Amino acid sequence: MRQILMLAALNFLVGCAATNLKPDSCFDMESCVELVTNKLSSNFPADRKFKGQEIKIEFFLNDNAEVIEYTITNESGIPELDIAAIKAVKASSPFNELKVLPADVFNKFKHVKLTVAPTFEGL
Repeated sequence: MRQILMLAALNFLVGCAATNLKPDSCFDMESCVELVTNKLSSNFPADRKFKGQEIKIEFFLNDNAEVIEYTITNESGIPELDIAAIKAVKASSPFNELKVLPADVFNKFKHVKLTVAPTFEGL
C-alpha cells in the first residue's frame, strides 16, 4: 500500500512539473506556431510600460532555420519596443526546433508573420 501511495505521489509531482514545460519541438502547424511565439516571447522584454502594445513582424528563415531577413510591418509607435522586437527575433534565431519537420511543413515556416506583445507572466 505504501508503494502505491508513493507511486501516486510521484506521478502527481511529475504531472505537475510537466504542465509548465514549454515545447522544444513541434509536429504540426499549430504546435509550431506556439513554439515560435513562445521562443520570441521568452526573448522579449517584460516591461510593464509596454503593456497593451503589440508589433507585427515578418521574418524569413533559411534552410538552417536562421533568420536571414526581418521587418516590422506594423510599428508599435514606441521605438524602444520596436527595437526590442527585432532583438527578440535575432536572439531567437536559429529556430532549430523547426528543423525536425518534414520539408514541406518546414518550408511553410520560412516566411513568418506574427503579432508579438510583451508578456508579464510571473511579474
